[in-house]
Amino acid sequence: MIGMVVGCPMQKETKVVLVVRKKTNKKYRRSILRTKRYLVSDKTNIFQVGTRVLIKSCAPISKYKSWFIARQL
Repeated sequence: MIGMVVGCPMQKETKVVLVVRKKTNKKYRRSILRTKRYLVSDKTNIFQVGTRVLIKSCAPISKYKSWFIARQL
């Protein structure tokens, strides 16, 4: 998934990535934007707020963190 880093709640490896998806309403045929925040692992700790990144799923790292940053876009 492609998203944007919107927060760095912890000092070390965790980033918050906001992913925006476009969904079509079946009845009205209108596009609706849906957003979701993911806690993502960043081993290198080089991505800052505002960076567009590609995230991929992995084995659970902690209770809420099961994604990692694959690369910058």
